[in-house]
Amino acid sequence: MGCGAGPRPQGDAPGIRSIVGQQIIRRIMLNSPSDTDRMTHRTPQTRQTQTDSRPVWRESRTAKFNVFQRLARQWDQLHPYNAAQIIKLRGQADLAASRNAWIESLDALNLGALCISENSYHYRCLNGEAITHGVARCPDGTELDQWISDEMNRPFEAFGGVPFRPFLLQKAGHFWMGVCYQHWVADSASIRMLMREWFVRQFDPTAAARRPVRIHAGGYLSLFGPHRDGYRAAEALMSSLRWHCQFRRIRRIEDREKFQDMSQRFALFSTPEGLIDRLCVTARQAGATVNDVFLAAIAQVCNQHVPVLRRLRRRDLAVGTIVDLRPSANRPLNDVFDLLLGFTSICGRAKHIGDWQALLASVSRQTRHQKLGGLPLASSFRMLAGLIAGKYLSRDGMIELYRKRVSLAGANSNVNLNRYWPARYHGSHLLDYIRVAPTGPMTPLVFTTTTLGKGLSVGLTYRPAIIPPERAEKLGAMFIDRLREVSGSPS
Repeated sequence: MGCGAGPRPQGDAPGIRSIVGQQIIRRIMLNSPSDTDRMTHRTPQTRQTQTDSRPVWRESRTAKFNVFQRLARQWDQLHPYNAAQIIKLRGQADLAASRNAWIESLDALNLGALCISENSYHYRCLNGEAITHGVARCPDGTELDQWISDEMNRPFEAFGGVPFRPFLLQKAGHFWMGVCYQHWVADSASIRMLMREWFVRQFDPTAAARRPVRIHAGGYLSLFGPHRDGYRAAEALMSSLRWHCQFRRIRRIEDREKFQDMSQRFALFSTPEGLIDRLCVTARQAGATVNDVFLAAIAQVCNQHVPVLRRLRRRDLAVGTIVDLRPSANRPLNDVFDLLLGFTSICGRAKHIGDWQALLASVSRQTRHQKLGGLPLASSFRMLAGLIAGKYLSRDGMIELYRKRVSLAGANSNVNLNRYWPARYHGSHLLDYIRVAPTGPMTPLVFTTTTLGKGLSVGLTYRPAIIPPERAEKLGAMFIDRLREVSGSPS
């Protein structure tokens, strides 16, 4: 029956009375008014009305692991495969209100502790355990970069644990409210659902969710496979083979020992105001996308700062990109809490890498061709190949396989949040939104570029064994300088 499962009592049985009693006691303890409640006119009665309208839940629906979740769980065994999202908020943090809102958010969305079997998983309600998995307040003087770096290297419980670690970090005039999460359980879109619920239950309680999220019970094929209009399995397989073959000429990191060290650090970089608007104009004039501009700039930066050595047959450079597959699904996935990502890469040819216009044109052609050929959707074939190989290789052998066969110099994860809920609150309570992506075993660094309002936030996750912190600082600064130069922004 799974973790915490058992026959449900019928009628007014003692088991039901016990569960309801625990819920009532917990809500009485949590629902003392706070400063945030008074600020938003949110009373214990309004909170109780929102949560009591839903029946007490015990377990979510069981779902089988999809192919990326299986692969990410393999990576998690090599090194913690964590990610994070953080909101910058105006004013002073209210720890009590934030803890209450967090517990209520998990309960409202039917999220909690993981129950894992060999091929499937589900969530169970925390009930009385919620307090022990609450919001942590960072010690005074803690820097965000250091806190995130520590969290990215800290493993979650293997079985039966909660895959989320929320925290508050107070600074002068503002505070950070964020969550580090086990990446195999959720993609960026899923965590935005959780972050939205946590936020609105503090600052806009009337917008709180009225129904829980869903876990997709099927795999990638049921969403992105043959039933999807225009899907051609043969073309998808051939595009994956061509993608793999291009790595025969791609430069790679030659230091095997350093590549085996997968510890990570995070750095956050500021960008000049108005940069994203000028980048949009630059991309439009070149017939490219803003993400094409990011990828081309990353290729040039990695060419200078990442130790991918040239060899006689290996003269080009590869940069990966993470793709949200939800828009390509054959059904709406707005309320699905899952990991539904693909990935692909662009090739920076040696003859183009020093010529910005030629490089951007090449990147743009590649990304257009990949979209038309369904290469992001076909990444499930590559995931399956990695999954099978990982079952027969040791830890060192698996990392070495990625170093030799899928040698990315860097990668980017790009999201425009002006299309989503943070844009509604931006400028009032919400000042900025930061995303953090893991490097995984394929690349020594990942940029996270996030647009909100007129601002652009740039995060960099890197492996210090390959890229020392001082070089990472130069690399991030050079990336922003390159964006400023190509967009004609003032220094």
